[in-house]
Amino acid sequence: MSLVANAGAVITALLGCLALLAPDAVSRVLGVRPEGPLGIAEVRATYGGFFLALGIGCLFTQSVTAFGLVGMAWCGAAVVRALSTLDDQGEAWKHRAGVLFEAGVGAALLTACL
Repeated sequence: MSLVANAGAVITALLGCLALLAPDAVSRVLGVRPEGPLGIAEVRATYGGFFLALGIGCLFTQSVTAFGLVGMAWCGAAVVRALSTLDDQGEAWKHRAGVLFEAGVGAALLTACL
């Protein structure tokens, strides 16, 4: 598998680790306000466990299908974020940065399909 695709998987897994270990910091960066222990557990599960499993799954299996699916998910998030900027209020530069980051990680993962 390509170095670029593996880098995308590592980034995915590292973001998952960050959300597991520092859910409050991740919540602040994302603009999410978890309420109480259940909210923190949700950040850990959704942004932590889910992303960690996706990244490790790609790295462990080295499967073109896995890299492709995770890459499409990242690109899907970028598309929805871009569409969301048309309707949602907020800081435009943060939206653009999010779109570029998600599209970049997705594109890196999708290089496995080339």
